Amino acid sequence: MNKKEYKAKASQMIDEVSAKINELKAKQASLKDDVKSKYEESLTDLKAKRVDLEKKYKDLENASDEKWVEVKQAFSSASDSFKEGFNKIKTLFSMVIILLLVASCGSSDKEKKTTAEDVKEEVREVVDVSKDYAAEQWRNLNEEIDEEMQNVSNAYNELNDELQEKFKNKKAELDKQREKLQEKIEALNRSTEQKEDALEREIKQLKTALDKSLKAFQKEMAAETES
Repeated sequence: MNKKEYKAKASQMIDEVSAKINELKAKQASLKDDVKSKYEESLTDLKAKRVDLEKKYKDLENASDEKWVEVKQAFSSASDSFKEGFNKIKTLFSMVIILLLVASCGSSDKEKKTTAEDVKEEVREVVDVSKDYAAEQWRNLNEEIDEEMQNVSNAYNELNDELQEKFKNKKAELDKQREKLQEKIEALNRSTEQKEDALEREIKQLKTALDKSLKAFQKEMAAETES
């Protein structure tokens, strides 16, 4: 994904943010007082995430080529934070509704049938929200890694033969780090709930290590070409 495509995607994300906030505000009125305060607290936190996301988008719009990767990563991180907060509130709301529906199991068979169907629908919504968020999160991470690796490969290919030979082993090590990270992401997509937390922690650690290696490698190549 090039700069123009990424900015277009980021702009679309910003446009969707207000709609998501309004969707949550509309649901707030249906909550009872004992859970409304928790919902309001989460909504306030989400609004703060929106402000941060909009600031990161402005930085993205004005980023120079030298700062692009850094600013892009900051926007991506803010975007993930907002999506996570949004989906947590949606899940909280759905779980509250489920509990209310279960508690209202009542008098007639017709009411019981309706309640059971409503509970199933809310459960499906919770599961779908979680799955959709997870799938989008790892898809975005893959795209981000692919773009970063491609930028490094392009810079490496522009080196003369002598410098390519000098950096060959370090480039191979980066490729190994990328492959290991990809394997863990694929394992997460196939994993059971019991293993998800451990795999997610490992993926974040590997991504942090890869980011540091990429920055160090790019800095070394730049120093060689400038000398």
